[in-house]
Amino acid sequence: MTKAFSYLYEGTIWKIDIHELSGMLAIEWRDQDGLPYFSVIHYPSGRLLSDHIHYGDRWWTLAAVNANQLFLQHYPQPNQGQTQGLVAIDIHSKQVTWEQFNLQFVELTQEGIAVKQRFSDTNAVSLLEPLSGSILENHTLLNKLSPLPRNIRSASPVHRTPPLPITSTLVGPYFFLETDGKELWAYHERKEDKLQLILTVIQEHNVQFKECIVDRLDHLLPEVFFMVGQQLFFVTNNKREIVSYFV
Repeated sequence: MTKAFSYLYEGTIWKIDIHELSGMLAIEWRDQDGLPYFSVIHYPSGRLLSDHIHYGDRWWTLAAVNANQLFLQHYPQPNQGQTQGLVAIDIHSKQVTWEQFNLQFVELTQEGIAVKQRFSDTNAVSLLEPLSGSILENHTLLNKLSPLPRNIRSASPVHRTPPLPITSTLVGPYFFLETDGKELWAYHERKEDKLQLILTVIQEHNVQFKECIVDRLDHLLPEVFFMVGQQLFFVTNNKREIVSYFV
């Protein structure tokens, strides 16, 4: 395995979205005051395309990302009656390309952005053109639209054990994922008074890779990594860092 990239943020990672067709990874992280910032990485190359994108108050959050734009959605503030909205930001210039209010983001599809109009009580959605935000269609059903590819897999805790001994200080379950004949085993080990997360890759009953991914943990991590294509992603360092490896 080879390391693809690692990026450390000044706050806690709250949300991640991936656009597989363009290889874009969008990250929302928040500072101590809860204000959101956004970062976009071209994950196959590891290039950081945009960082410290900021828009609005703490009620704005990541909706989706595509090849050129970052989409943020707004939630109404409690007891203030502010409406929902959607904004598009150019990834490279960080400039707002359009804003739309009185609607709710539903899903980014191959045909466009599916949204629900304010006060709509039907299952119908409207379709927005991503580059301009203009309405392509006022009334359609979500199941008639084509979803974007979603081939994200996560390691799951299992009761089975690896085919050969890989640890003598196991704490908690093994997490397992298999890809192209390679067995990916993630697990926690005790190290003095702390825990560490180890990743071991086994192929044909031989250990191909073994490395500590996260050190000095106080508690077991409920989720250890996810995989897109042949690339692994870990959120580490108290949810302040994202690290990726090619399998």
